[in-house]
Amino acid sequence: MAHSSDKNPTPKSDERNLVAAAAASGADFEDQLALIWEKNQKFIIYSIVGIFVVFGIYQLSLYLSASAKISVQESYASADDSASKLAFAEDEAGEPLSGFAFKQLGDEAYEAKEYGKAAGYYEDAASSAKDAIKDAALMGQAMALLQEGQSAKAQDILRTIASNDNAGNLAEARYRLATLAVEEENFDAARTYLEDLQANITQENFYWLQKAMVLQSRIPAEAEAVVAE
Repeated sequence: MAHSSDKNPTPKSDERNLVAAAAASGADFEDQLALIWEKNQKFIIYSIVGIFVVFGIYQLSLYLSASAKISVQESYASADDSASKLAFAEDEAGEPLSGFAFKQLGDEAYEAKEYGKAAGYYEDAASSAKDAIKDAALMGQAMALLQEGQSAKAQDILRTIASNDNAGNLAEARYRLATLAVEEENFDAARTYLEDLQANITQENFYWLQKAMVLQSRIPAEAEAVVAE
């Protein structure tokens, strides 16, 4: 009995139909894109333009900012005498370079023994400068005030420095406060300041640790202080 064989069986799914469906789907997608473009072309164009405008403004702001910094630096470099340095510092008040310029003016005034003027410059410097320059300006202001006999105000500034564990001149501030406390015979306060100073032994504050040891020799023992009272 002969068996019939179908050499070309009908596939379970017609690949031609799939190709046709895919082509139709692709055409529909293109039509949809065309329709979206037709309805929203102005919005799309404006959005793209807006992106480029924002990017351009951002790049321009970076350029202007860099140019402004260069201009300020050049102005500072050209301030080669006290008068021009003061003019620069006042014009750029609030900026770090202004603080640095005021600090230099304070140093010059202090060296000239113009302590009142120095204190004012140092105060201006501290209001504009940051980090180490600000700490140095505050210390300069305190020392200038001490020279002017304004001990209470100077101690307030020194306490501000001493309360900042990150201050670069923390050890000096504590030593200065201890010294003033000894002069006022406030030995308890002096001991506290010296103990705080000696609790943080580093290479940076070794100089002030040595001075603290000398100052400590001027402080009577606690038992002696009680008897004296």
